[in-house]
Amino acid sequence: MRLRAPALPLLLPLLAACGGAVDPGTRSAPKPLGGDSDPAGADGAADGAADGGADSAADGADTDLPPVDADADGATADLDCDDADPDRFPGNPERCDLVDQDCDGVADNGVITDGAGCQDPGPPTFPSTVGVLHITARTAVGDTTGTDDGVTACLSSTRCLSLNKPDWNDMEAGETDVLIAEGVGWTRAELTGLTVRVSGGTDQWRPTCFDVRLDGEPVACRDGLSLRMGSEGTETPSWTDPDGFTNLCTSCFGGAITHGPYVGATGSTQANIWFRADATRQVRLRVATSTEALAAAEPVAVRYPAASADFTQQVTVFGLQPGTTYHYELEAEGVRTGPYTFTTPPADAGPTRLRLAFGSCTRDAEQPMFGVVAALDPDLFLFIGDNHYGDTGDLGAHRQWYRWSLERPLRTEALRGRSVLATWDDHDFTGNNTDGSSPTKAEALRAFTEYQPNGSYGLDGVPGVFSQHRWGDVAIFLLDDRYYRGLDDSILGDAQEAWLMDALAASDATFKLLASGSQFTTRGTSDSWAAFPEAGARLRQALVDRGIGGVVLLSGDIHRSELRLLPGASGGYALPELTSSPMANTRSSCPTVTGELLACVNDDNSVVVVDIDTTLADPQLTAVIVDGAAAERARLEVLRSALGPR
Repeated sequence: MRLRAPALPLLLPLLAACGGAVDPGTRSAPKPLGGDSDPAGADGAADGAADGGADSAADGADTDLPPVDADADGATADLDCDDADPDRFPGNPERCDLVDQDCDGVADNGVITDGAGCQDPGPPTFPSTVGVLHITARTAVGDTTGTDDGVTACLSSTRCLSLNKPDWNDMEAGETDVLIAEGVGWTRAELTGLTVRVSGGTDQWRPTCFDVRLDGEPVACRDGLSLRMGSEGTETPSWTDPDGFTNLCTSCFGGAITHGPYVGATGSTQANIWFRADATRQVRLRVATSTEALAAAEPVAVRYPAASADFTQQVTVFGLQPGTTYHYELEAEGVRTGPYTFTTPPADAGPTRLRLAFGSCTRDAEQPMFGVVAALDPDLFLFIGDNHYGDTGDLGAHRQWYRWSLERPLRTEALRGRSVLATWDDHDFTGNNTDGSSPTKAEALRAFTEYQPNGSYGLDGVPGVFSQHRWGDVAIFLLDDRYYRGLDDSILGDAQEAWLMDALAASDATFKLLASGSQFTTRGTSDSWAAFPEAGARLRQALVDRGIGGVVLLSGDIHRSELRLLPGASGGYALPELTSSPMANTRSSCPTVTGELLACVNDDNSVVVVDIDTTLADPQLTAVIVDGAAAERARLEVLRSALGPR
């Protein structure tokens, strides 16, 4: 939000006048109520004489007075927007602080800002009754360090809860598990320290670190433990921290910034920067156009990530320039994380060269395809569904799976340095082949919005993960094919479908990319658009009826990568469909060759790279299937002239 600073009235000298002509620079005394204050004209002659001499001299002197510069900032009152403040004058460099330093009538313009004056809101006050509890446990690396036994944590003799989550294999070797409980209702005064107990088996567990957060406040952290917990021999069935609630480390993740940062939705003048912290503690974000400027930059945003969002945080940075590379870093607990870079798109209507990579189905612990993605160096990476395989309706399990995904080293490195967008499919929704009737879809959506910085999600009153984005002359429509699937006899639902048709018709982008987790082809599986033929037909017909050109379809899900050319509606154009799957999973068989199938790759993990060039007289889109050895396996070139009206 840009705020206009109020102009202060200029203080002009008040010169007394007793009659006659009033100098424009003077102010006469108000006339008393009830009549003339000079009865019988007693002062007529004296006033006339005085006016004829003294006033004439005064009037002449008034017109020669120089303009006032009361605050000595070099700008006189007739030019200065605030002549009582030496830090506000025309030409003064603007800063992000909600003050109009350069007197152009708008605060914080021309500088990088968070839209709120780059202010530090200060740490929150933590309540006396605990609402949200985080307990983190890290397990040692090794073949026999994890456990499948039950683990219980107590913060007093009577305040205990299980550390085991549904749909997640807790306490495995090398993993860091976070138990999150909401609506706890325990008073802080009754909590004394951490005790951990194991039960229900003979599987030795070797935890190395525990930390505790009460509504985000870091109250306990102990690292470097060498415990052997169990019920056999010299194993210990329980452990109590001898120092009670004491912080002897920062966090069990090794630092205050546990995941990220990376950049999500990016526009020509703004960008979303995401990170996760270990607690509700101060985190500063700096952004600049060079590493030298970054070292001296003031924070553009100061945040205290909330326990209610699992300490995830999105910061939207404004005031950026189109087509510009920026450097950014985080600072927490005196430690700077970074620097990293991102580049803004060109202006929305500007000619564009864009490299986009997209993929789906990332199940395996090892994900080497992200090393290939990093080498391809796309401007934008798009997750197109099955971004994790939680298959869960539990909020805590969703969050654990998102953290696990971001802990894949090659994946994390590939995300940095470029913009990242995402939609979902069934496995990262609520389970295999699930649809809009799922009773836990709100929990899935909550976790998605915490961990995927798309910037916007659905519409007011229409929840979901669908959204629209722009990269220069290319529009990207992320579709939500799960939240409303099967409702309204549709795959998108009536409201999302109407939004899509209207947004496509209104878009002036040369290419319009529609991204869906499930395939669009009418020859797809029962868990795809093929199960909703009327919805697909409405989309194809709308392209004809509303004169929408330049549409290209992106999809995933099927564990093989394909290039297809789908027939359009009568009077329409053929629609390219690019399917990218899997990045880290088993593969499925290619179908029998059909008229619309141009290429299929199923003998390796793969990703699809899309190069778009709208600077050409006939703009071109080139799609390439790239395998795990970074080899090109298939290619499709599409001219804009083949995709309907412009």
